[in-house]
Amino acid sequence: MILVYLLTALIVAAWLVRMVVEHRFIIKRTPFDLPLALFTGSQVLATIFSIDPHVSFFGYYSRFHGGLLSTITYILLFYSFVSNYELINMGQLLRYTFSGAGIVAIYGILEKFGIDAQMWVQDVRARVFSTLGQPNWLAAYLAVLLPISIQQFISFSSDRSESRSFLKKGLLQRISSFPVFWLLTIIFYICILLTKSRSGFLGFWVANALLTTILLVKLKTQFKKLIPFFLILNCSFLILNFFIRTPFSQYNTVASINLFTKQAPVEEAAIPAGSSVIDVGITDSAEIRKIVWEGAGKIIQAYPLFGTGPETFAYAYYRYRPVAHNLTSEWEFLYNRAHNEFLNIAATSGLVGLTSYLFFIAIVCFWSARAILRKNNPLFLAALLASFIGIAVTNFFGFSVVVIGLFFFMLPAWMFVGCNEKMTVSASNKIATSIFQKVLLLTIVITLGSVITLFARWWLTDSLYAYSYSLKRQGEAALAYEYIEKATAARPDEPVYHDERATIASSLVTLNLEKSDATAAARFAKDALTESELALMISPQNVNFWKTRTRVLYELSVLDQSFLEEALAAIEIARQLAPTDPKIIYNAGVIYGELGKNEEAINSFTHAIEIKPDYRDVYIALAIFYEKSGQIDKARETLELALSRVSPDDQEIKERIEKL
Repeated sequence: MILVYLLTALIVAAWLVRMVVEHRFIIKRTPFDLPLALFTGSQVLATIFSIDPHVSFFGYYSRFHGGLLSTITYILLFYSFVSNYELINMGQLLRYTFSGAGIVAIYGILEKFGIDAQMWVQDVRARVFSTLGQPNWLAAYLAVLLPISIQQFISFSSDRSESRSFLKKGLLQRISSFPVFWLLTIIFYICILLTKSRSGFLGFWVANALLTTILLVKLKTQFKKLIPFFLILNCSFLILNFFIRTPFSQYNTVASINLFTKQAPVEEAAIPAGSSVIDVGITDSAEIRKIVWEGAGKIIQAYPLFGTGPETFAYAYYRYRPVAHNLTSEWEFLYNRAHNEFLNIAATSGLVGLTSYLFFIAIVCFWSARAILRKNNPLFLAALLASFIGIAVTNFFGFSVVVIGLFFFMLPAWMFVGCNEKMTVSASNKIATSIFQKVLLLTIVITLGSVITLFARWWLTDSLYAYSYSLKRQGEAALAYEYIEKATAARPDEPVYHDERATIASSLVTLNLEKSDATAAARFAKDALTESELALMISPQNVNFWKTRTRVLYELSVLDQSFLEEALAAIEIARQLAPTDPKIIYNAGVIYGELGKNEEAINSFTHAIEIKPDYRDVYIALAIFYEKSGQIDKARETLELALSRVSPDDQEIKERIEKL
């Protein structure tokens, strides 16, 4: 996303320079101005009333997409495109788009054969994701491009196509031909199948059906001439379904064979590491989505108007997470999205945000449908509309990322300029003197330099943070601290850096105590407390920061037992923010036990078991406290219950029972 910010700054700066040089405002009006203004306004209001304004503006750290800043960026790109379209070579744009997508798709196909299997913890051969990081994101990206690729194949395989009049100047003339676009389309589709993404598969087929229907209705006389090309492609798709298999087992049982010797599961999820993980098997992703959607519905009920703020779903979901989530294989995972873009917008931007979002989609569909009916050869416009609808389908079962966000706003821009309609320009305002003109140009250059410097600093601090994070997990806490200290100094407004620094500093307290360096230990203890407070000052609703503060205070209790009381206060706040998180309740019980409050500890462990009946660690902890309080029968009963609910063959639990 930082690269998108940087390129947007350059594009907008060039746009402003053109205005100054040509002595006029160059802002072209479009039919989408009102819905875009309403959606942007809804995001501004949602950010103002957000539970975490920092996250709502900048976006969830490591993603950045979805915050107010990213929305403004996409809007600027939209108007930069439509206002300067006469300077843009659409043929080159499509050529670069397809070339890049072709490389991504080919790499994804090669992943099936293990080209980079050794680089990933995930089984990338089971579900490929190429350079996009996640199979569903790759599938959504290709599902957007496939209808346009189909259109290009048909247009350049027949003599009747509206794209020849719209894009005839240099449109892929050097590389376009019948077999090239057929091959490109097939590569895209093969890669989608190898992602095993249900949402991407459905998104493409809905888009494909819509494209076919539009052409059948609109081009009744010409459609017969296009039928052979549609048949070539769709028969190719069905053959690929037969050999490679689709993400739907119901379809596969009757219409496919297994081309590969090892059939990959439709949905893959890794069981979280940790001693408390006892789930065997993987919960189906559809079941998990239902639970997450239920939680999103509760958030909407609690914050109906403006939501909790853009990109704050991760924090809001903790408070309203259904207890049923604790019985899934992903009970420890953090969900920073609702896995349904519409529910996600409703939860984080309220019904105001969702209404404006749906209004924008409706206007785009209505306007493009009317334009298609007016045009004699609407193939290119129909393909863009099909791609846009494909985004809506994939977003319904998942969520958008940067590349999908770009297409969501740029496809309507392509539709608009593709209709060859007269585009009005606001009235020109002559600039009085050349001196003033030079001052404006100098201002633009200086501002651009400042913006580039800002984004460079963001990239640098992110690199420092990532390096520090890696070093800490390699046991190099001292070196990790040096890098995170530089990151917090370079960007003191980012709470994630302060939180990480607090964690590293607290670990250095223990290390220095082991070296008998009390002075250094005290210095790092003070730093850990300060950094934790800074993180919470910026983001007080972030439950993960309260978890960190609890760990920090717990580790510092080796210096002063009074820190245990503060740790208990911190984890109780975390408990309020995440009342159905069994791990928080379990840890609260441990701290109560450290403070000698056995009754409160037993109550916490009992509650943790109530909301997660298969939590092995809690049963053992509860049995220990029962034993300490002389309640041997209850201790034995608890351990026997663990055997029946968790694992009948657990040797450690059996040994504990024998010792009672």
